[in-house]
Amino acid sequence: MKLYYSDQLGYAFHDGSVLKSSLLDNCLFRKENNDWILNGYSTERFFLKNINLDDENIEVFSEQGKYSYGSSIAKLDTINPNSLIAVRGQNVVYYGDDNGVNSKVISESQGCISSYEGQFLGVYVSDKGIYFQGRRANSSFQKRDFNLELIWKYDLARSEAISLTPTHYRRCIIYVIPSKRGRPNQTKILFLNDDVGKDEWVASYPFKAQDYALSKGRILIAALEGFYVLDFKKKEILHSWKVDYKGGGGSGLNTHNVNIYHDEGRIFMCHSPLGVLYIFDLYDYSMIKEVSLPQGIHIDSFMGKDETSGLYYFHASQPKKEVGNTFLLELDPNNLDAPIEFEPTPDISSRFVAAEGTPEQCELHIDITTESLDDAIRFGEITVRKLAMQHSLSLLRSGPCLAEQGLKQDERFNGTIRLVLHDVQGDTAQIDEYLATLKQRVDEWAAGFDTLVGWFKNPDTGGYIRTQVFPRRAGQPEQVRILPKGNPFAKYELDDFVSDLESDTLKLDNKHYVARLTELTEAITSEQSSPQDMATASYFQGALACMNNDEQAALEHYFTAAQQGCFTGVLSYMDLGGTPQPGQPLFTLVAAYNLIGQDAWSAQEDIDASTKRLTDSERHELDNAAQAIVDNWQRNDVKSFNLV
Repeated sequence: MKLYYSDQLGYAFHDGSVLKSSLLDNCLFRKENNDWILNGYSTERFFLKNINLDDENIEVFSEQGKYSYGSSIAKLDTINPNSLIAVRGQNVVYYGDDNGVNSKVISESQGCISSYEGQFLGVYVSDKGIYFQGRRANSSFQKRDFNLELIWKYDLARSEAISLTPTHYRRCIIYVIPSKRGRPNQTKILFLNDDVGKDEWVASYPFKAQDYALSKGRILIAALEGFYVLDFKKKEILHSWKVDYKGGGGSGLNTHNVNIYHDEGRIFMCHSPLGVLYIFDLYDYSMIKEVSLPQGIHIDSFMGKDETSGLYYFHASQPKKEVGNTFLLELDPNNLDAPIEFEPTPDISSRFVAAEGTPEQCELHIDITTESLDDAIRFGEITVRKLAMQHSLSLLRSGPCLAEQGLKQDERFNGTIRLVLHDVQGDTAQIDEYLATLKQRVDEWAAGFDTLVGWFKNPDTGGYIRTQVFPRRAGQPEQVRILPKGNPFAKYELDDFVSDLESDTLKLDNKHYVARLTELTEAITSEQSSPQDMATASYFQGALACMNNDEQAALEHYFTAAQQGCFTGVLSYMDLGGTPQPGQPLFTLVAAYNLIGQDAWSAQEDIDASTKRLTDSERHELDNAAQAIVDNWQRNDVKSFNLV
């Protein structure tokens, strides 16, 4: 058994000639002579996913805003592959844009378009029709034709749990319905006559199914509690094998915390929470092998089979890691006792080097030695991203997430990463082209989902310097980094702090974090910013004052935020200063919020009681003052909002 290193592993499949796998995000590799070769490396053409169309593996790419399916069905090139449900002959079924309440499914065939809109999920398509599960008031299983006309409807309880993907068996369609989160572990099995939608078998069993497969008139169930076999004829549990698992389970459509696959003679069950692969005999269900991986790596699911070599491939991962957290496990089904080994890696080293003229700041230097350009790029991306996540300051989170693993940040890091490749063989033009692509991919990643920056600021602009990589071949001169003229992330920073507030991850014990929040809020409140930004900044100033035990300043900032539309300022003011009384400015402000439909949560009852005790004259004065505030909000386009 062999483990291959990956980052964001998504797919492994046989395309009819070779095995391919997305070992890097949006990048395909093909396996040749036990080596993984880049199957294209570009910033313009991205691999998105592999889908099965008419029993053929199709690679879907994105290029210049269009989708490339490699299919003769021209319509597909305009459909986002994440919206595509299925293709059956000339019928293309996909999700349309929802309106926030209802979902929409569309069926197209040779220019004819049909659609259905409602509350539903779990669309499943076969040659016999289109099936889905209606929700809430529409709670039901439904079958529709390819014009989306209703064939039959099987009503369910309004609170019915979500079914796993259904499947056909003879003249029935089978639904496997695990219980909801927080409910006793249970699974309902429902056989419906596919012609009329009438139930032929309904039964419940004391386990929580996560995946299933059919074999020889039986249902093979992968559950959180173990492995179960149900007999169709006897309608009872024929065999059970339990695991020692006490944790909770996932909920929702196709939440495969446990995954099952079988071939001609064996059953493979991946229990992701336990991280174990269990292998059973398909005929007598006896245990053949239990596979666990080193370093806390979990085996998650079966991914595919190499039809040429007969090798099986599984998705594996290390929980709580975000970079380099996935692995491709290669297993020979004919040699289950083979030792577990990791693929050989290039020689990789890293060190901090003091930046010229600023000895307190350091660049991160990474050296990779290998003859393989493909390995250099794969391990180069993984290593750069991992160390960038570890040492950078994150503008979207309260700290780099790798710190959860006990990895320390080095606050000398100034945002510059230099990657040097040694001994790489091949055409220098292609090497340089790949290095330029690596730079663009990593830079866009660092400036994207997690907005990674160094721990020091540009002295000319006051903005943090974003994390960037500068790759080169050994022997080439280092590229001089030219600092930007402005702070490209300034417009995002306030939203980043709001995200931290919403997730309860404000890091007010981190001096860098507090300094950045203080500078940002002072800049916003001293400039002509939008009312919402002004209100948000005032609220954070209140939080900072509260942290410094300056109660009076905190109340003033919270009140200012409340005046500018931030209702969270009202709540925080009351948490600190108590429920307001008639005659106090906050009482009038709450009355204004009441006029636009915003109540004061748990304090509203006390405020209403105080209002009822007012004289008619006092009530009239309060109403006029509150209306004046609302009128002023409308003139200045101030909208009420909550931060949490």
